[in-house]
Amino acid sequence: MTKKATITLNNGTIVELSGEYDFKEKYVDWINECKGISDVKIMSVGKEGGTPKPANLYLQLKQHVTDNFVRPNSTNKGKNQGAYRLLEEIDKSMTKKKLYTNKDLKEIKGFIRKIKRYNKSGSSINPSNILFTRPKAFTGKGKKIEITDDTEINIYGHYADEYYAAKYGKKKAPTKWFNKEKDVSNPPLKQALFGKGDLITVGLLDVLEEAEVQLKNMEITHLTFQPTRIAELSKIASLRSAVKTIFKNTGLFKNGTPKYRSIIQELERQRFVVGDGSKKNDVLDSANLPPLPYGIETFSFQRLTPRTVGTLLFAVGGNQQKVGGNQLNIRGKTKLQEVKKSWMEHLWRD
Repeated sequence: MTKKATITLNNGTIVELSGEYDFKEKYVDWINECKGISDVKIMSVGKEGGTPKPANLYLQLKQHVTDNFVRPNSTNKGKNQGAYRLLEEIDKSMTKKKLYTNKDLKEIKGFIRKIKRYNKSGSSINPSNILFTRPKAFTGKGKKIEITDDTEINIYGHYADEYYAAKYGKKKAPTKWFNKEKDVSNPPLKQALFGKGDLITVGLLDVLEEAEVQLKNMEITHLTFQPTRIAELSKIASLRSAVKTIFKNTGLFKNGTPKYRSIIQELERQRFVVGDGSKKNDVLDSANLPPLPYGIETFSFQRLTPRTVGTLLFAVGGNQQKVGGNQLNIRGKTKLQEVKKSWMEHLWRD
């Protein structure tokens, strides 16, 4: 069965979509999963007596390499280098927007490109390459630990390796969280962005790439809206045909003048096929919507006014339209032709 989603916009426009449209839910699931992983679980609580780290993985990712939490030996000296501002922009897109436009799809593609920078080989902002140092060799543990080679070596990804565990009598982090080589480890921050770990299997990049795929493959099965610039829609064959059928129904007119309430009811109960893909933009324009990455199958009207209906009738019928033997009479648009008297009437007049 084809999945469908219905979105009601602030102006009352109703958009019915076919295809998968659950990437926003997956984004919320990702946030909740990250928030459910505590600072203790990722072994990142901050030094005793020092500034505590944010309480969970999501908040630590959000504060990634900001001024407040940058390490003294970090090469990343500010918010613009880390994921902080990027996460703020992504969150706004995923939680505030209802209908995604071509511009929004382009923005999501931009998010994907930016997130991928944090997985670039050798990059200092790649969480796999967060740098820590420790002595090369040691024996013992706790107060009895002895440094046998004080040459500093680099540890990447997470500080809680075997040296940390021995020195502080604490638990060692999972082996995959740290490594002596760059681009190898998969610490919690890396997992939050890219998944494929023991804590997070579906990362933020996965969610964004799913969003791109879903938006590209989606279709608007039906659009219900209050039209503006309705004359442009008169070129759509299905709507034009419906209006011509209305002209044939003499009960919808009185001496050529439309019975607007009845015609409005007749038009609002119908669905019109967009047909030619080139007409999609006319429909979007009439619905006051920006360009969208989806196609549109059908549309219908809501809250039609006599003035709008009059515009549509005139756009299809023009000045020559007859209704039951009478000329179409739309105030302010059609011009009634003057009926000339015959020569016989002139001859026999008083």
